[in-house]
Amino acid sequence: MIKDYINQPYPLSENKWRNIILISLFVGFFILIFQPFGISNYNAEWRYYFEMGYGIVTFCVLIIDLFIFPLFLDEWFVSHKWTVKKQIIWQIWILFSIGLGNFLYSSFFLHFSDGFKGFLIFQFYTVVVGILPILMTTVLHQNALLSQNLRLANDFNTGFNFSKEILPSNEKIHFMSENNKDKLDLNLSDFIYLGSNGNYIQVFYLVNNEPKNLMLRNTLKQIEEQVKENPSIIKCHRAFLVNKDKILTVKGNSQGLRLVLKGTNTEIPVSRNYSRVLKEILNT
Repeated sequence: MIKDYINQPYPLSENKWRNIILISLFVGFFILIFQPFGISNYNAEWRYYFEMGYGIVTFCVLIIDLFIFPLFLDEWFVSHKWTVKKQIIWQIWILFSIGLGNFLYSSFFLHFSDGFKGFLIFQFYTVVVGILPILMTTVLHQNALLSQNLRLANDFNTGFNFSKEILPSNEKIHFMSENNKDKLDLNLSDFIYLGSNGNYIQVFYLVNNEPKNLMLRNTLKQIEEQVKENPSIIKCHRAFLVNKDKILTVKGNSQGLRLVLKGTNTEIPVSRNYSRVLKEILNT
């Protein structure tokens, strides 16, 4: 049961600057108020500036953790593969790195006689202060988001007959590459969805009811211009366009809403910014 729970999807936070500022302020005020690690014995005139330094060190450590590390671990930081387990492991690493950074800062000014013991003390206090809030907020946040998105998915599905039979359309759609050298012509009824990856888009479609895909060099913005006159092709995410006639149902998990499409096993994410617009389109 625990294994199933920790492998559930979890949203990868995009509010990095907010998290950095809040955590840095918390650490700074915690040190200032409670003065652990023997800081109260540090009687220099500029002691309060020294204590504020813990918040600055935490700020710098979080910059490294949240902006630099992901550049080298991009295969690990994939939003649709992020889980409760990864979130907890990542938060524990952040705790460890903050404790390490503040230990090095303290040892420079306080000159611990036993460096390893001081390191263990710092990590102990850091874990004691941080581990319970991490576990509680992760579990509560995951449950709240799951409940919220299941309700939203139910709202989408109630009253909408996504699985109704759509008559095959002979209407043609065209996807052009950026330099107009490559072109994909399809019947609208064969188009499933397309996804964007940098300067390329990948189109997923059917040929004699067999799934195919093709990569074209172009941006999603330019592709949107090419198909903007077709109301059946809708944007549900900053990186995806879908054929609304292929939608079978809407699912919800803690990461958000997902579209289940006919002709593919891939579930397409729905951004929060597009969910209301999508619901209005499907309701017409």
